[in-house]
Amino acid sequence: MILAFAATAYSQAPKLEFKASGFIDMRTEMWRFNDNNHFAYYPERNGIVDVTPVVSRPNGGEWNRTASYVEQRGRLRFDAIMGKELSGTMFFEMDSQTWGDNTGQTRNQVGPWGADRAGLEIKNLYFDVAVPYIPVPITFRAGIQPFGIRSNMFWYNDGAGVTIAAKLDPVQITGYWMKGMEGKIATADDVDVYGLQASAKIGAVTLGGYGFYFNMRQYGVNVSTNGTAYGLSADSNQSQMWWWGLYADGKLGPVVMNFDFVYDTGKAKHKFQPYPDVKFSGWASRLKIDFPWEMFNFGVVGSYGTGSDLRKTSRSGLPNSSVVDPNYAAAGAVSSKVSGYVVPPFSETGSFDESEVFFASNITGGFTGIGYSGSGAATVSRGSAGGLWLAKLYGSYKVTPEFKVTLQGLYIGDTAMHGDTFGTSLDSVGSRKNNSEIGWELDLINQWQIYKNLTFKFGGGVLWAGDALRYYDAVKGTNVKPATPWYFGTNLIYNF
Repeated sequence: MILAFAATAYSQAPKLEFKASGFIDMRTEMWRFNDNNHFAYYPERNGIVDVTPVVSRPNGGEWNRTASYVEQRGRLRFDAIMGKELSGTMFFEMDSQTWGDNTGQTRNQVGPWGADRAGLEIKNLYFDVAVPYIPVPITFRAGIQPFGIRSNMFWYNDGAGVTIAAKLDPVQITGYWMKGMEGKIATADDVDVYGLQASAKIGAVTLGGYGFYFNMRQYGVNVSTNGTAYGLSADSNQSQMWWWGLYADGKLGPVVMNFDFVYDTGKAKHKFQPYPDVKFSGWASRLKIDFPWEMFNFGVVGSYGTGSDLRKTSRSGLPNSSVVDPNYAAAGAVSSKVSGYVVPPFSETGSFDESEVFFASNITGGFTGIGYSGSGAATVSRGSAGGLWLAKLYGSYKVTPEFKVTLQGLYIGDTAMHGDTFGTSLDSVGSRKNNSEIGWELDLINQWQIYKNLTFKFGGGVLWAGDALRYYDAVKGTNVKPATPWYFGTNLIYNF
């Protein structure tokens, strides 16, 4: 009887509904970060620790200088919907890293004179199906899709795979399989990801948990060190990593609460040489509380991510790679343990937009900020939460229904051991100094809803740098603190 009635329910012939949506924006940015993040995040920002690009250290091209540019992003999404049971999605993205792009590339470089660049990126390509003949509501998604699990702390990635979700009120259970990389097609040398997430709404609070296993059988925690992959001459390392997380969202009386805790564990090993394995074990947590009151909103945020021991960790975390501390590296010490919290390869955790100067800007949603990391890096990396802690206090006021102002202040600290996550200062014997204060930051953010579909954001901030942002100047032979970092940005967004 169940099969008969289910077949009848799915035998309807709904009409095709076609929808288009997306946005086009224009962003202007000016900053002095003493760090070439916006343009160098592809190769240089992939390290687990010591993420500051060499070019941006003292005497580098960006040291204590002001950067300014205009950039642009557009997204276009098409949905072909056949009732509640079936739909397909095609999602495209176009980027100009700066107006006047002139690097000879196509991806992220559509803004040079003459334009006509082949910069249309396929972000998503998938279909959703309501599984028939089953009394429990189950949906099936296959294709290149967004895998977003607590994306500001753990994982966001667009990739190929399968997602299956079952709704058993009040619990929803979702299973994931993702093909991260395919090596030789007749050899088990791939990157496969398996995961499970469960959540339930209890009263006004949603509670959830997840576990993910990354079986990186050929590429290890680094996808490739020489730019070639797919079984030709990729890394000779492999790794197995786990991430476990808990979260809670919802209202507790008059306040709104968001909580995350995530733990990583695993190891990396060489496939052919008897190098010692590198063990991974770290965690990060974040708590946000909002108190809305009439036209105001007041809030606090606290976050902590474990840092690495620079006498036990290399930048890559690969077996037999030299540790960060120069004295210990000279003595032949190699990476043995990564105690700092890390996020998976290609995880885009840049949405950790807690401030304008140090992290990714909330105004522009760009790739700026000294502490910004995890934007699709091809390696395991510290993300934006590992190696630091922060305390944040903020308040916003709706001056009019269309205009909102937010003022926020942060105190940011460093959790690395025997060195700093960002700074490179040395002590009297040439080892890394261990400083604790990254600095104080003050930001002002304005949001103006000009029309229903047109929003203008503008604002910025300043960071009073602490000793954990001191760098060693090899020319002067001393530690130096950068000029005060600051940021100002605007973003005009048309949503449709």
